[in-house]
Parts: sequence; C-alpha cells; structure tokens
Amino acid sequence: MKRQLMLLLVLLVSSSLLFSGLAQAQGQGDSESLFDIVNKLDTSAASLRRGDSESAKANIGQAFQEYLISFSFGVAEKDPSLDNRIKDRFAVVYQSPSESDILSLRSDVVRAASLIGVHLPPLFEYSLFIIMGIAFAAAFFVNLVSKKMVNWELVKQNKAKIDAFQKEYREAMKKRDMKLVHKLQLQQPEINKLMMQNTSQNMKPTLIYMVPLFVLWIALGQIFKGWVVAWLPFIRIDLPFIGPLVVFGVGWWYFITYLGFSQILRKVIIGD
Repeated sequence: MKRQLMLLLVLLVSSSLLFSGLAQAQGQGDSESLFDIVNKLDTSAASLRRGDSESAKANIGQAFQEYLISFSFGVAEKDPSLDNRIKDRFAVVYQSPSESDILSLRSDVVRAASLIGVHLPPLFEYSLFIIMGIAFAAAFFVNLVSKKMVNWELVKQNKAKIDAFQKEYREAMKKRDMKLVHKLQLQQPEINKLMMQNTSQNMKPTLIYMVPLFVLWIALGQIFKGWVVAWLPFIRIDLPFIGPLVVFGVGWWYFITYLGFSQILRKVIIGD
C-alpha cells in the first residue's frame, strides 16, 4: 500500500512538473514563431492596401493565436501590462483593421518577444540591405561576364551606324524625300545585319549567367517565404496583367535593385 501511495505521489509530482514545463515552453516561443506572427501582420496590412479586409482579418486572427500559444505566457511573466496591451490591440485590429494599428502592433510583438530572448533572424531583420547586396553582387557578376565575352567595340560601331541610319531615315520621311527614302531602304539589309550582330554579341554571355540568376531567384523565394522586404511610400500601384503592387517582396525588391545596380555598373565596367 505504501509503495503504491509513493508511486502515485511520484506520478503526480512528475505530471505537475511536466505540465508546468510544457506551459512555460509553450509561452517562450522561438524565432520561427515570431517570423510567422510578424509575416502574418505584414500580410494583413498589405491585404488592406489591396482592399481585402477579410483576408486581413484572417491573418490577424492567425497571428493572435500564434502569439497566445507561443509568447503570451512568457511575456506576461516579464511585463504583464505589455502582454495585456498586445491582446487588447489584437482584438481592436481584428474588429477594425487599419494599417497604422497593425504596424504598431507588430512593433509591440517584436518588443515583447525580445523580453524573453526571441528575435527575428538578422537575415529577415536586415533583408532590405541583404537583398540589395545580393543584387549588387549579381549585377557586378553579369556585367563582368559581359565585358569579357562581348566585343563592345564592334557593338558600339554597329550601334553608331544604326542610329545614324535611323535618324537619316526619319528626317527623309519627315521631308517626304522619297528618292532618299528609297536609297536608304536599299541599305536596310545591311542595317539588319548589323542589328543581328549586336543581338548575337549581347546574347553570348546569357547562357552563362541566366542559369545562376534563375537558381538565385528561386533560392531567395524559398528562404524568405513571402517576407515583406519594403513598403511602398504610397498605397498601391495598379500594374497591367499583374494587379495591385502594394509592397516589395523579395522578388520585386531584388528585381528593382538589380536593374538599378546593373545600369550603374554597366556604365562603370563596360562604359556603354
């Protein structure tokens, strides 16, 4: 009988310790949970910019559940007033979502997580600059390969001839000088040949850098998982065939910064 009572007591104490440990672990969270909450809040703010309040509410609700499961217990032990404020704000933004309130709540959640030692990985926290650095490196690589493989002297000579021909042809058409137009048309096959030469020269390095750039594009998409990298300074841009652009995800931010750096480095490296 005593042995059974002792065994029961041990089981009760062990169960209490186990459940207590699980509750504390449940409230401590980790960087992946913080990523999910912040990403859902960012996505909800982006949905509002697109005019989709239902999607915004759904993401806010999911973020709230994740916060309650992963962080509320631990934050309440450190700063009960902050935990209560976050819960109240979640309720408010769910009922009446607004971009400013959601982003303010986002800041509170990040601060609350830091109280229990949880932070966003630097890869996401500084994604704006990290992707800019990757885009710069990719643009530098592409222009360096192009400089080595393309006969830019030939390209420039051909381009000068093509530009001169097109300018002369436009002026002849404007003056209705049909004799000159006919003469220039006889030169069209030669000009087409020069244009094909330039196209061929520019296409030379494509096979070398297109595959690495495509792999890089896919890899960045997998790593950042829909992370909002930058916000447009205005509400939205309506793009044909694409729809409203409201934030820069990794794909858009990489594309825009790559194009910018590529044009600058082309002037510096190639001099074109």
